[in-house]
Amino acid sequence: MLAWLSVAILFILYIRSLADRYLIALVVDPIKQGVGLTDFEISLLQGPAFAVLYCLFAIPVGLALDRYSRRWVLFFSVIVWSIGAAGCGFASTFLALAVARALVGGGESGFSTGAYSIIGDSFPPDRLSLAMSIFVMGAIMGAGIVFLLGGPFVEFVLAGGVASWPFMSHFAPWQQAFVLTGVPGIAMAFLVLLVTEPRRIVRATPTGAGSEGYGEALRFLGEHKRMFAAILIGFGLAYTSTIALQLWLPAYFVRVHGWTPSRIGIVLGIAQLVAAMSLPIHGWIVDRLYKAGRRDAPLVWCTLSICIAVPCAIVALLSDNPWVTVVMFSIYVAFMLATGSMGPASTQVVTPPALRGRLSAIYVLATGLIGMSLGPALVGFFTDQVFGSPAAVGTSLIVVVLAMLIPAALLFIAGREQMRQLLTQETPAQA
Repeated sequence: MLAWLSVAILFILYIRSLADRYLIALVVDPIKQGVGLTDFEISLLQGPAFAVLYCLFAIPVGLALDRYSRRWVLFFSVIVWSIGAAGCGFASTFLALAVARALVGGGESGFSTGAYSIIGDSFPPDRLSLAMSIFVMGAIMGAGIVFLLGGPFVEFVLAGGVASWPFMSHFAPWQQAFVLTGVPGIAMAFLVLLVTEPRRIVRATPTGAGSEGYGEALRFLGEHKRMFAAILIGFGLAYTSTIALQLWLPAYFVRVHGWTPSRIGIVLGIAQLVAAMSLPIHGWIVDRLYKAGRRDAPLVWCTLSICIAVPCAIVALLSDNPWVTVVMFSIYVAFMLATGSMGPASTQVVTPPALRGRLSAIYVLATGLIGMSLGPALVGFFTDQVFGSPAAVGTSLIVVVLAMLIPAALLFIAGREQMRQLLTQETPAQA
């Protein structure tokens, strides 16, 4: 029961973190006009600026998680990302925005790494996929909520709705949106203190895992190259596609269909919240397959999900009807959510308990570097430098979806055998 309470608290905080991460997607054009940026520079703020500290923080955080209280690591992580989110509202240059976005990334890195480790130690392998799916559902719900509530909120703020509020007159409307959403988040860090710290189970492992650094974790990874190529690179590529769509679809609807931020926010928010309801189903299916003896269940299910999701994304971005785009995007998200939860679940279930903090950190580092820095930047690059028109953002998204998801599916297929072999042995990961 306490384990599920921890999942619930982490779920709420995950919603908050994604809301702070994706608010920038609703104010792309106001930031461009206010600071004088191009689409490519905006894409750098959305992706690489966020991803730099997201990736770098994962390394020291992984060590801290295996040595110290994971609750306190999470507490300070929430503080850091909230300060960064509010800091975006105080920025007036590209550099200042990049620094603030980096703080958001660093804090969220510590949070997600720590949450994966805590959940991984709180549930047995045959129940872990469902627990991880429910936690990761917070990410998509966070993205959905920022669109659903953030769209009308941003439109209200941009229209001058808070200009007369205390201290708000010193900020541009787009800055006001960041300040009003970022500052209250600092208080939510105290929710972490209600999370139960699970008992660390340390057993002898084939690699003699210890706590002296990343050497043993890297050796374990090297012994299972194909499986970890699927987990680290495959899931990173899958995230690239989904993150690119989430960050650029609002601009797509403005430029191609002429929708307002309020309408975009409500419609895309509902679409993602509906899709998020499918996450426990993914976890339930994979847990059932695992109990039935399919030790490669996470990779099998994610491969099938990608095969369904890719055509949906292409139809969504080629359709002249915005409502077809919305429905197809919702179906795409529903199936791609399998990768969102099975990536961290796979990492935990194949990793010896003594290495979970460090392997979680490596997972966050690899998938963050690929998914968060590559996708958004590629969309901006193709739109500006290859197609040469802001209206071509949909074509850029199609290119990114195909270029990322086809290799991801092939990596999942290639990694299945090694995952089966590892998980059919009597290892600590099965305890």
